[in-house]
Amino acid sequence: MTQRPEYFRPALIAGIAAGVLSGLPFISIGNCVCCLWIVGGAAVAAKMLAAASPVLLTTGDGAIVGALTGIVAAVVDALISIPLRPFSLGLARRILDKAGELGGQMPSGIQDALNRSGGFLSPGWFLLGLLVSAAVFAAAGAIGGIIGLSLFGKKGQPPAPPGSPNAA
Repeated sequence: MTQRPEYFRPALIAGIAAGVLSGLPFISIGNCVCCLWIVGGAAVAAKMLAAASPVLLTTGDGAIVGALTGIVAAVVDALISIPLRPFSLGLARRILDKAGELGGQMPSGIQDALNRSGGFLSPGWFLLGLLVSAAVFAAAGAIGGIIGLSLFGKKGQPPAPPGSPNAA
């Protein structure tokens, strides 16, 4: 019987780091570059998984640990964004004001939407945003986990499928 690797610890550690980087203003811009923090965090989780696992890992293992990392990062990102939301809205207002001063054309209703939100987000919209972020971060994390495992995983013959003549 093959031993299953422990996915949760590497995903939790790397997911918290990726979520913090994704949730902080200005630093979160790194996610605009191909989900940098999520893919990088998932690759780190795959490296940690490969280092701790006594067996050879498959690409599926990398995808699983990467997706879990992305989900953890989405939750941490959402929790960090709650207290920082008023700061982000104030920054958005200043950017829009500056763009208006420079002669830029503002989309209709954008200023009203910022004023109506008042810095608060309803629980329904928060949960919808969390679900969308979790799906996107999980997909990007799965890709990062596969990349990380291909870079940092142990090389060798993959385990034979159960029931094959070469299975132990």
